[in-house]
Amino acid sequence: MTTELQLEAKLVPWDDPAFVAAFERARATLQAEGALAGSCQAAALRAQALLREAGYPAATVECVRSVEDVIQRTAHWIVRRDGPAGATGPSAPQGR
Repeated sequence: MTTELQLEAKLVPWDDPAFVAAFERARATLQAEGALAGSCQAAALRAQALLREAGYPAATVECVRSVEDVIQRTAHWIVRRDGPAGATGPSAPQGR
């Protein structure tokens, strides 16, 4: 039996309640599907798809892992609502 990944996520922005709720729903779906028992990258890709389906078309999920993380079955995700840092284009937030 494969152990589920221990997931630590940094949400950007962290103070958007709707985005945080969408991420929590995606995380619950991943757990229900057993996706967190597989690879970090596959689970991140599925989470990204779920966030995009939830109305965040530019959302990205980056999986960052060290060798120690792999041994401990821990995954660190950077979950961005508006795409990669420094993104430009129609889905990027505009400066004030």
